Amino acid sequence: MRIAIIADAASVHTRRWALGLKQQGHEIAIWSERPWDDFGQDLVHLLPKALRFRRDVPRAVWQIRREVHAFSPDIIHAHYISHYGLLAALARLSPLVMSIWGADIECFPERHGFLSCRMIQWILGQADAITCSSQYLKTLSARYTDKPISVIPFGIDLHRFRPHPPHKGPLRFVINKALEPVYGIDLILTALKDVQGDYVGRILGEGSQRQTLLELAKTYHLDERITWVGKVGLDELPDVLAWADVGLYASRRESFGVAPLEMMALGRAVIAHRLGGLTEVIDENVTGFLVEPHNIVAWQQILQQIVDDPSRIRQMGEQGPRWVASRYNFDENLKRMIELYEQLRLTKISRNRKTQN
Repeated sequence: MRIAIIADAASVHTRRWALGLKQQGHEIAIWSERPWDDFGQDLVHLLPKALRFRRDVPRAVWQIRREVHAFSPDIIHAHYISHYGLLAALARLSPLVMSIWGADIECFPERHGFLSCRMIQWILGQADAITCSSQYLKTLSARYTDKPISVIPFGIDLHRFRPHPPHKGPLRFVINKALEPVYGIDLILTALKDVQGDYVGRILGEGSQRQTLLELAKTYHLDERITWVGKVGLDELPDVLAWADVGLYASRRESFGVAPLEMMALGRAVIAHRLGGLTEVIDENVTGFLVEPHNIVAWQQILQQIVDDPSRIRQMGEQGPRWVASRYNFDENLKRMIELYEQLRLTKISRNRKTQN
């Protein structure tokens, strides 16, 4: 099939879908505001940058409509409905798959008021098929459309994220989220200040809160226990994560949970807030623990327990690979998406034949 993708080409999720489809023999072209230099300049069509009051939209829609029609795709797939989904809807493209990612349905409608809710309803109304990554997102999205919504997760590449043997010795933890307020790293640091015993941790990634978090760790006398790793390349990530026994995720909002799934695929347990899509991706008390949101005392208690007895969390980690493989195998998720494409393609062919007759 020829597949036009309208999405952020700089996003790791967009890239995984595009590469997966290309490896399956499909012909791909992407329309994006941001480049993907390694994918081939002729395959990524750069759209105008977003401007204040979205003055870029008419030009972007005109470009998409003209260039996508020239590409003559079997399927158009727009990712993130409040941005690229809007452009695809305005361009009147068909057959159109729209994928809801998270904040585009969690935050955008409520943040921008009644008109934004109506806009989301209209955008989804233009889709021939709608997908999202979790049942949680499906429930939220159903407020804005009566159309069927397929849950197709952002699966894990099990060829890269393979089980590692458990560690021995003092507890090791990792946090692999951007250093932004939404990911609640400050909550974990606050809980750790009262945890006694032998443990070490690594915090991966960059973000606007880096200096604030560094100062907080210093205030709590955690700076000798924690290493701030910074950005980690995709090729290095599995081994860097597998260094730890457990991943910690105190997100204030989370629509799915790719990071915990990567940890579990490696044979590592996770601890996370009981909210959003996290409650789906974690098998509670089997592959990890769930903590009530913002309950620092509960975080402190559970962290103290696993520092006192790391063997328990290591045993839980051994359950993760089987759990992830049974539900979140990227190859299986990609197969389901291609099956959806094929259904739409055949429907389009059938309609064209009826029109011709």
